[in-house]
Formats: sequence, C-alpha cells, structure tokens
Amino acid sequence: MKISLVNAESTARKLSVLIRKHDSISIAVAWGGITEVAETLLAHSQKFESVLLGVDFSATEAALVERLVDVPNAYVAKNRPGCFHPKIFYFETADKAEAIIGSANFTKGGLGPNFEAGVHVIGKTNDPFFEQVRDQIKAYAQLRLAITSELAESYKRQTKAVASKSRQKSPILPNDRKGWARMNSPLAKMEWPQFVKLVRRDEYHDFKKRMKLVQAIQQIFSRNPSFANLSLAEAKGIAGMLGKNDAEAAGLTNFEWGWFGSMGAAGTFSELIGLEDDALAAAVDMIPSRGDVTEAQFNNYVLAFTATFSKSVRVARLAPATRLLAMKRPDVFVCVNRGNINALAEALSFAPTTTKLENYWARVIEPIRQAPWYTVERPRGRDAALWDARAAMLDAIYYRPTI
Repeated sequence: MKISLVNAESTARKLSVLIRKHDSISIAVAWGGITEVAETLLAHSQKFESVLLGVDFSATEAALVERLVDVPNAYVAKNRPGCFHPKIFYFETADKAEAIIGSANFTKGGLGPNFEAGVHVIGKTNDPFFEQVRDQIKAYAQLRLAITSELAESYKRQTKAVASKSRQKSPILPNDRKGWARMNSPLAKMEWPQFVKLVRRDEYHDFKKRMKLVQAIQQIFSRNPSFANLSLAEAKGIAGMLGKNDAEAAGLTNFEWGWFGSMGAAGTFSELIGLEDDALAAAVDMIPSRGDVTEAQFNNYVLAFTATFSKSVRVARLAPATRLLAMKRPDVFVCVNRGNINALAEALSFAPTTTKLENYWARVIEPIRQAPWYTVERPRGRDAALWDARAAMLDAIYYRPTI
C-alpha cells in the first residue's frame, strides 16, 4: 500500500480525481455542503455504493440534501445518541482501492480554508486495511435513512429556523415518528398567507379587538421592568382573570381580558396573582422581553413557576403558565387552554390528553418555530403587528367554544 498525508486543499483535489476515476463510491461523513467537489460527486451519482451524510446540529447544507432526493444509495444518518462524526471516502475499481480518511468534512471549510489532516491510502481491495474500511462503512448501514422530498423539505425548514443560533439543534427525522409527525403537521407546514387568512377570520371573537388587547398588554410590560411592578388590576388582566368590576375601577374596560385563555377558574393561580406573589413575578421575569427565547430559559421558567405552588394542594400548570408566557411574548408562545387544545393537538399531531407544561416546548414550540408562517421575515404594512403576536394569535384559529 501507498500512504500519503493530505490537507484540506489536497483532499479536495484528490477527491475530484477519485470520484471521476473509480467505478464505486462509498462515503460516510459528518457534514456536507455544495462545493465544486460536491458537484462532481452529484454528476457521478450512478456510482454510489453508499453515500451517508450526517445532519447533526443541522450542519449539512439543506441544498445538498435536496439535491440527493431519491438518488439511489444516498442517505442521511438517523437520529441516535451521540454525534455521527466519521470522515471516510472510499473508492473501488476492480481489485484496486483508494481511501481518504481524516478530519475533513465534505464542506466548504473541510475542503477549503480549514486546517485539516488526513491520509490518502492506495492499494488492493483485499488489503486488510481496506477490508476494515468496508466493514466500518457496513456498520453504519443501520443508520441509513433514504432521502425523500418530504425529508428534504422538512430538513430545509428546520435548518432555516435554527440558522441564526450559535449552537444549532439536530433536526428531527422520520425515525422519530412522533416528533416527525409534529414537524410535518398541517400547522408546522403552513405558509404565511394562509396563516394570515385564518387568523383574520377569527370565527368566535374579533380579530381587531384581539390585536388591541395584545398591544395593550405589551405596552404594560414595556412600562414595567418587572411583573412585580404591575398594579394588581394589570396583573389580573395579563393573567386572564380581571373581572368586570375590577376592570371598571381600574379604567380597563375596553378589552376582553379573558380572551387567549380565561383563568378565572384557576383557583390557586388566582390566589397567587391576588397576593402579588414575588416568586411568581420572578418566574415571569425569567423570560426576556426581547430577542430570542431559549429552551433553557423556558425550562427555568417552568421550574420557578412550579415552585410557586409548593405550599399549595393544587398546582396550576399548562393553561395558566402558558397564558403568562403568551402575553409576555406573543411572538413566541401560545396559551394552550381548554378552548384550543383539541384543535391545536390535531393541527400539530400530538395527543391532547398527555400534554403538560414539561412537554409543551417539544410538542408546540419546536414545531411552530420552524414553520414557514413563523420564520417568514417581518412584513411591512398592516400585518406587521400580527407578525409581532403571531404565536399567541394561533388562538384565533384554533379556539372552539366549550360547554
């Protein structure tokens, strides 16, 4: 066998030659992208024995996945514990074999400006080293997921949604059946024009009045750095439990405070609001008023919100907790309540009876955050305000009167 050291530039150059030269191509690589080498590979797809791309942290370019739709023997790696991280490029013609193995991914960086190191090995197919390489590639067979148009479309939506994040999440793929169903549910695939049409229809309430309520609540938050600074009437209004008499006394009669989830029947929660509980206010303050809201911040809120009920027999959970979230950040959260949970569940493909605050992020927030209606750039004109409250306004689509 002949062995030589390669860097990023020489890896790119040699891969282009080997792709053209050999009859069989097998690749197992963590991440890939559209490059000149990738174009060469795509032009020789009839030679694929197995081309397996990892998509952990959504780091493989969606454009490359899209180009591999329905290509025989082209796959992405299934969701699994641990990162799919190999960089193996193996080629065969008759009894001759070559492989490049090292640190370089099949990306612009790995085949360009990065500092990479690997080995280029040339020999016979029956050399023990190449037998090990083939065995290693075969070991990955259980991870293969064929690349369908539905998979590529979903992956594109998910990568777009996390593109600005410093640490991107791995995509949900078809082998995660429940997660995949949510990520490809009707609401998760809805486009912005359809969303606007359905929200503005608002069959059971009034769209304009809803928007005025959200905007009024946002103004209350903007005037007060902490939930603890709110007047009792303002806190009750935001919590969805401001009665008619209290509203009149506070001069807040222009709004239907029970829309987006009336919490008047949530006894323990109502008591805490009435007591102007500092711990509950501190929980609400954990959610930032602007910018991205992370899952970690949400989880901290859940722990703090739950802790406020530690001395109570009954613990208020999903509806009251998400009501506060939706009113503070209507661009991120929707209040899941008795009036909308069944329709939301159908639209997002989850079981309403098993939905709770702890799985609200995975079942509701993650799917909508990659939906086209959610990731669209903020429009100009009359729909700009709706965009600012787009998550909370899902209630206008999915609310149904309860008996």
